[in-house]
This record gives sequence, structure tokens and C-alpha cells, in this order.
Amino acid sequence: MKNLFLLRHAKSSWENAALGDFDRPLSKRGISNAILLSKYIQKQSISFDLVISSPSERTQSTLDLVLSSLDPIPTTTLKESLYHASASSLSQLIKEQNDEINNLLVIGHNPGLHALTESLTNESIVKFPTCAFAKITNFNHWKDIDAGILNLESLIIPKELKHD
Repeated sequence: MKNLFLLRHAKSSWENAALGDFDRPLSKRGISNAILLSKYIQKQSISFDLVISSPSERTQSTLDLVLSSLDPIPTTTLKESLYHASASSLSQLIKEQNDEINNLLVIGHNPGLHALTESLTNESIVKFPTCAFAKITNFNHWKDIDAGILNLESLIIPKELKHD
């Protein structure tokens, strides 16, 4: 059984108006939320065989914070194509993964992650906020992710983590 994890980057800062979108760092709240998510992942004993991430500053910072508590740190690949990728582009990238990988984490941006989660699971999700972490299950091969049988096993948002 495969597990697909989707993570939207944590909240970014808009303090420096001179920075372009790609270079925006995390805000204080974003850093705090990513640390909370890291603790949740560790507490749930979640591990990843591979992480594929957008190369933007905010996704890289989110990745560093979220993976900081994992041992060993999973293999990570940066993909330029993930920067504001569409749901169909994300789906294609996931389908190309080797079936030796069982637990895949994709870190990226909205609206692509939100749309992908809805299309893979046939679930209507009101919001996929920053630092949202989805777990999608019920498939055995990456090439089959659009077979219409996937389950949204969980969707964790930062507000929920603060109450743990």
C-alpha cells in the first residue's frame, strides 16, 4: 500500500516588499506552524521514502523545519516544476515515481495542491491552508493515483495541532 502526503508550505512573510514571490521567507507564525507539524509527524511515527519539493524559499524553509525531527532525514529532490504547479502537473510527477517508494511527500503551493487533493479523492475541501498536511491512501501503484479509489485519510491543519 502506498501513502501520498501533500504539504502546502507554511505561512510566508510579506514584510520585505522588495522580495519576489519565489524568495519570500516564512513568517513567525509559519515557523511556529511548521515546528508543530514536525512534532505531529514525529509523534505519529510518519516516515517518508522520498520528498519532492518546490525550490522556493518558503517551501525549503518549511521542509527544513518539518524534517528536522526525523531520523534518518529522507532523500529530497527539488523540482522547479513544482513552483505553482497545476493539479495535472503534480499528478503526472507523482505517477512517474518508482513503485519501490511507499511513502512520498510532495511539498508545494496552492491552488495546485488543493485541486489535486480534491481530484484524487473526490472530496470537497473548503480550505487547504498554509502548512496543511494531507495523507492520501488506498492504492498500490503510483501510476494508479487517478483511478478514483483514493481515500483522504487525514487533512491536518495548523489550528488542529495547537490543541494537542
